[in-house]
Amino acid sequence: MIKEERLLRRIIHSMVWIFLIYYLIPDTIYGYPKRLLFLVLITGILSFEVLRLYFGFKVYGMRHYEERQIASYAWATMAASIALLFFQIHIAFVSLVGMGVVDPLIGEIKVRAPDLYPYLPFIVWSIIAFSILMLLTDFNMMIILVMSLIASAVALIAEYPSIIIDDDFLMIVAPLFVLQALEILLV
Repeated sequence: MIKEERLLRRIIHSMVWIFLIYYLIPDTIYGYPKRLLFLVLITGILSFEVLRLYFGFKVYGMRHYEERQIASYAWATMAASIALLFFQIHIAFVSLVGMGVVDPLIGEIKVRAPDLYPYLPFIVWSIIAFSILMLLTDFNMMIILVMSLIASAVALIAEYPSIIIDDDFLMIVAPLFVLQALEILLV
């Protein structure tokens, strides 16, 4: 993959947090619930992916193996939808910002400084999770620390290559479920 395509992929991956704009949108827009309009947007993105797969065209920046399978942007869109529609704001924020920062960081570390992997991504994800949970919850600091460290480990494990489900999906969804379970158990 050429340098410009790699940079574009990193930028696009880092933009997954843009879905968080959902929380700034009023509950109704022109009389329609924002959830409905969000589902229309998601349907549009996923319909484009279906057409891309059906007609076999390639999108600039796409990895070679994605030409015949669901592309990472579609996986991330599905995961962001699950986060926003089914999880509380603090859990969605942690998962989407964590993936948006750490996934591109991992890609660059593996190319430029492999000795820092997985330590630096783990630390960064943990700091993101800890900071967001401190800001958006009133949980005890020890609970936040435990949740952050466990969710960070889960996010990094989810990033490892998979054959069927893309890491862009798993790096969002796995921490969502783990954070929710930890909240139920610890809070």
